[in-house]
Parts: sequence; C-alpha cells; structure tokens
Amino acid sequence: MAIPEPDACPCASAHRRLMDLHEDIHRAIEHYLDENEFRRWLNSAIQNSRGVTFLLQKQKARWADFDVWYGGWQDEARKNPVLGWGVTARNRIVKEEDLATLSQAIIGVYDTHRRGYEDVFVVPPSTPQEAIIAAFLQVAGRDGKERKGWIRVERRWVDDQLPDYELVAALREMYRAVAKVVRLAHTASGVETCLAASFTRECVTSEIDPDLRCLGPGNPAPTMMLELESGEVATTRYGRMERNDSEDLAKFGREHYGQPPKFSTDAIAHVDERMELSMQFLKADGYAGPMLMLFGDGRARLFSVAFGDDEPREMKIAAVIESVGAWQFTGAVFSSETWIGLPGSKGDLLGVPKSRLLPSNREFFGEDPKGGDRDEALFVAGLSADGRQRVLARPFGRVLGGYVFGQLLEDEMAVPTFLRPLWERWR
Repeated sequence: MAIPEPDACPCASAHRRLMDLHEDIHRAIEHYLDENEFRRWLNSAIQNSRGVTFLLQKQKARWADFDVWYGGWQDEARKNPVLGWGVTARNRIVKEEDLATLSQAIIGVYDTHRRGYEDVFVVPPSTPQEAIIAAFLQVAGRDGKERKGWIRVERRWVDDQLPDYELVAALREMYRAVAKVVRLAHTASGVETCLAASFTRECVTSEIDPDLRCLGPGNPAPTMMLELESGEVATTRYGRMERNDSEDLAKFGREHYGQPPKFSTDAIAHVDERMELSMQFLKADGYAGPMLMLFGDGRARLFSVAFGDDEPREMKIAAVIESVGAWQFTGAVFSSETWIGLPGSKGDLLGVPKSRLLPSNREFFGEDPKGGDRDEALFVAGLSADGRQRVLARPFGRVLGGYVFGQLLEDEMAVPTFLRPLWERWR
C-alpha cells in the first residue's frame, strides 16, 4: 500500500512549540539531579505548553469550526487540576518568580504484607536513592536485630502548589493535553501527517504521541526497594503490553476465549464484565489474573500485576500508580483469584463433594494462607474516585473435564486493603 505524502502543517507554529515541549521534557529528565538545569527546563516546558494554545488561538480564523473542537477541548482541560496548575505556573514564571520547587524523598516502610508508615523528607537534589538505601543498610548493620519487611524510596521534584504530583509527570500530562489539541487541529484540516521538521533527537518528530512512549513509564529517578532481611536492593521495572489490533490476533482471541463482553468505561459498570472475562480466562488458561485496570478520560489501561509470595502487595499497587504519572484516572477494577470460606469447607459453596474437586493451579496461584481446604473463587473489586465501590466473588472448583461454579456473591467480601494507594491518590 502506498504511503500518502505529508501535507503542509495546518498549525506549524503551534506544532513546533509542541515539539519544543517534547524536547524540554527530555532535557528536564536528563538533568533531574541538577537543581539549576532542572529548573531551567521545567520553566521552558511550562511556557512552551502554554505557547501551543496561545498560537492556536491566534490562528483560529483558519478553521470555521474552531470554537466547536477547541471549545470542547477547553471544557475537558478545565476539569484537570494539573492543567489548571500549568496556567498559574506559567504566570508565576513570567510575571512573578520561579516556582517554589522541592526535592523530596518519600520513604515507605512495609512489613511482609502492607505499608506500616510513610514519610516525606526534603533532600538535596543531587542525593540519589542509592545513598538513602545505603544509610538504611548501615543503620540496620549496627542495630544487629533481625528485621523483615521492605523500605521503598521514591525520589521526586514537586511544586508547593502541586504537592501530590511529581513534576515531570505533570509536564507529561500537560503534553498529553496539548498534543491532543494539536491533533484536533490536524483532523479539522484533514491532515494526518505534516511537514513539521524533525529535531536532532530521534523521537522528536512531527508524529504526535500523547503518551510519550519514548520516555517509558515511572518517575525519572527509578524507585528503589530494600529487603531488610536479606539486604537485597531492587529497582522498580515496568513492562509494556502493546495493543495489537490485527484481525488474526482478534480471531485467535475469540476462538481461544470466546466472544468478549461489551466494555464499559465506568469502573463500577465494568465489574460484571470483568467477572465474565475472568471466567473465560479461567476456562481457557487455568487461571485468571491478577490484573488492575484504570479508567479515565474515556479510556482504560490494563496492568498485569505479579505478586511475589514475600512482597507486600500494596507496594506493587503503588508502583502501578507511579507508572501512570499525573494521568487523571477516576476508576479502577482489580481482578484475581482468591480463597473463600472457612478452613475445611471445601466444596460447601459449590454443592459438590470434596472428593470430586482437584487441587488448585499452584503454578499461578499461591498456597491458601489459612491452611488450605477452602474453595477457590474469582474476585473482582471496582472503585471510583467519587466514592462508589462494588465487590463480586464467584466460588469455583476444578473437576475432571472442566469447572464447577457456585453462586455469584456480591458485596460479601471487602475491598482488599492493599488497594489503599488508589484511595490515597484520589484524596
């Protein structure tokens, strides 16, 4: 198939300013531990973000329907606290003073299951996580006591008027929004690709990628963890699940899992759909989950969450939230397998003799923490920023030739405490 030639850019000045912003974010990341250079590129990025919208407004006469598509974008942008901060931040930089930025270290102390406490310290920008971890190791060595659990150290820059979001994450959220409006300008002009000149940096081109996948997920300074018992140090790493819309893959999915249910963009409404999907996954693969799906601005993002036997689950959920930066997600659905019932009650919730039931799938599902002899269940919990929640569980058993399922249980189980970082984000 022939690739169409690019057209002249319908908003060349605004598009170049968007590319300037892209470059500024790379520079801010590269100088994350240098206070003066980071401030310089932070200021430049904020001003270039506002420059995109100023230049589009100056050229509004080019589009007969400008007020329709630009006005719709403005209505959406006004609901985003990060974009509101960007407007006031630009005014502060240009008319008043530099932003009141703080270099922080967030230190969370976890036992073998959940976070015990968390504290925030102001540290010199040049202080790496390794130095903070080394200090904990030194203290632990002098203490001589055997301790279990984890120390989690997250480094970030924040502004005093946007204390809940790391600043590069805020810049990326601003880029996502203004990239969307530049794309709307192209669509309104019927231009898919344009002739805006590329930068020296390979990824800074006329292609509009609102998610800036070239940067990868997470904070610029990777979060580090220290396991107290072994002294092992680890760094948060992220994998990416790429979407594949090929018809061959879709056909394989339908044949392997069956026809998928309709997907809602509201987390609470999606709970039923996720339970149906979990049943399809279980029947096809022998296991289902754990998965975390986040919902916001009309889209959903799915994350596979691998829980190690000795790792606090809350720490893994915090890492997922860190990976999405300042994205304003407003709902979440967690799905997995779980154990249900009282010890020794295996089969009771299924109406099946215990002798008919096969062992659980230990390759993907851990041992029963209460000693075994309970039923397995599919579990789905939905949460939303407006305070709604819904929990479903469906007991199941493995038998020769397939599965047996018990009645659907609704709101008879609690939202897991390890999902606490979601509530904290929304607060």
